[in-house]
Order: sequence, then structure tokens, then C-alpha cells
Amino acid sequence: MAMHQEFFEAPQHSLKCNPSRARPIDLVHLALSTMGNKETETTVLCLFARQARQCVNQLCETGQETKSADRVAVVHALRGSASNVGAFCVSQAAESLEKDTRDQMLNEALTNAVVEVENFISGLSR
Repeated sequence: MAMHQEFFEAPQHSLKCNPSRARPIDLVHLALSTMGNKETETTVLCLFARQARQCVNQLCETGQETKSADRVAVVHALRGSASNVGAFCVSQAAESLEKDTRDQMLNEALTNAVVEVENFISGLSR
């Protein structure tokens, strides 16, 4: 009887261990979001990279003279998109910037996160 219990017990998984989160894009999250369709993953990543670059450029071009609410909207949209594709480093940087869109260090952190993700996506397509 003890032998059969081993087969029916719940497996012991560590929920804290997710090696994909160490990458700029959580590929496991992306695969779950796209149901494993590689063509869809490629399309989604290309669209995200383009949107992320546009958001960063918009934040840089408009500078401090833009209304805070407009800057928050741009950052919030980027944060949501980043979470959806598994770019959690961008999402976290955007969340921080969303709290204070005038903070130059947070703006640079977001820009750096976007560049890191762009480089990662570019490396995937090689």
C-alpha cells in the first residue's frame, strides 16, 4: 500500500524556483500566454519591443513639460504590456517610475531595462 501512495501524492515543487525569471523575458510566462505558439511569441515580442521603444522615446522627447497624468499613462501602458509578455524587469521599473514620473534615476532605470529586453529579443532572433 505504501508503494501506491508514492504515485498519488502531490509532487514536491518549489514555487520559488523559476529560472526563467532570471532572463529579461520570462520565456515560460510568454509560452503560457501564447499557448506555446512560436510564431505568436515572435510577433508579440516584436510588437512589445517596438512599443517599449516608443514609450521610452516619448518620455524622453516630451521631457518635464508634459503633464504628469500623460506621463503616468505612458508608463502605465508599458507596465501592463511588459507584464503580459513576461518582461518583468521592465514592468518593475515602470511601476517605480509610475509613482514619480519626474524622477530621472527611475526614468534611466526604465530605459536601461527596455534596452536590456530589446537586446535579449534581438538575440533570440539570431
